[in-house]
Amino acid sequence: MNKGKYLAIDFGDKRVGIAISDLDKAIAFPRDFLTYSHLSDLSKQIAMLCEQESVVKIIIGLPIQMDGTMGDRVKKTIEFGDRLKQTIHNVSIDYFDERLTTQQAIHRMQAQGTKAKNQKPFTDSLSAQVILETYLSQYRKGL
Repeated sequence: MNKGKYLAIDFGDKRVGIAISDLDKAIAFPRDFLTYSHLSDLSKQIAMLCEQESVVKIIIGLPIQMDGTMGDRVKKTIEFGDRLKQTIHNVSIDYFDERLTTQQAIHRMQAQGTKAKNQKPFTDSLSAQVILETYLSQYRKGL
């Protein structure tokens, strides 16, 4: 594996969940979500975070529908990934199926006793954490 950290993104229209691995790519840590009004602003925020955290790879959750089809959200997510590629040149970008990550994040919060009304601010970044954990697990297994 490359030296440096991996960063996972749960892309949304208003908020973007972020998780970052440790240098050994063994643990995924949720970070504060990012907000944006323009994709160019978001790309700059992520570029700055990549530089600060020595990120070598970005994994973007791809919102494939449960039946395996790719809807409008997938198109928007890929457009965002293309924008990132134009902004960040020294970091590779990969896409990863994010089906059920939000449900897994909500389940984790419920298991920790977080009340439903308090879950929203954490859901996006915990979803990014689930994306990154799953990606790292499959990467280690060679899948």
